[in-house]
Amino acid sequence: MLDIPKNRLSIGTFYNPHLAQFTLDHAELIDHLSMADPPASNDELFPQIQKRFPLLLHDYLGQLSDPLSEFALRRARELQERYQGPWVAEHFQCLHTQDHARSLDYVFPPLYTEEFLQRFCDNALVLRDAVGAPLVMENIPGYFSVKHAQMSEAEFLRRFFEQTGCGFLIDVPHIWLAAHYRGIDAREYLEDFPLDHVVEIHVAGVEYDRDLQGPWIAATPPGDEILQLAHWVAEQAPKLRAVTVDVFSPTVIASELEDSMQRTRSAFAMHQAAAS
Repeated sequence: MLDIPKNRLSIGTFYNPHLAQFTLDHAELIDHLSMADPPASNDELFPQIQKRFPLLLHDYLGQLSDPLSEFALRRARELQERYQGPWVAEHFQCLHTQDHARSLDYVFPPLYTEEFLQRFCDNALVLRDAVGAPLVMENIPGYFSVKHAQMSEAEFLRRFFEQTGCGFLIDVPHIWLAAHYRGIDAREYLEDFPLDHVVEIHVAGVEYDRDLQGPWIAATPPGDEILQLAHWVAEQAPKLRAVTVDVFSPTVIASELEDSMQRTRSAFAMHQAAAS
């Protein structure tokens, strides 16, 4: 299996099956692929994709505020055995209520409390042991304040990474959105974040959302503000190995993916050169 380069920064994106041929034809733009869903049984191009690109397991593996089922752990282990990526990614997310009676939006963050911190620490270690690979965890944006929080997001993340030894997958648009909805500058919001644990960076587009009546994640190329913030994060992240364009949607077209990759590669060109 192919591995992420160790002597330079890897610039990749998510695997979009409907753009598989484009991906193979533009391998000079894409160093690695993140897998949000397992390949379909009728995906005829996936065997070529797997031979050409290192694959990162970035799937919904479970809600780490609760213990994972044996089925979820087995599924995660089987996917990692198939991809053989250098790390596995999961999110700091809550997907349903504690009684499992109601489902939540997939980007709903946890409560930043001592109880939730311990839950995530315990369950993340179980997942890491089950897959037999390093685990990186991705931050989730909050767009409103929760009075029950006992600590900031930065403290929650710092203590989690210190206790577990996991890596940090920092989603820069998520950071930008969290700062935006708090009315502060994103770099100020990041002041106490544990950037020394960052292994991977996500970049993506941000567009106006009619329901929120404000900006939110979109399947569009990352803008200059997001890329500049991502580059600033990279300068503070000595363990950084990969930057991933986070676009996974049946609506994304080849020209948009090409634009996203070119813009991202250009933004990180100097960082790549320094790393090599």
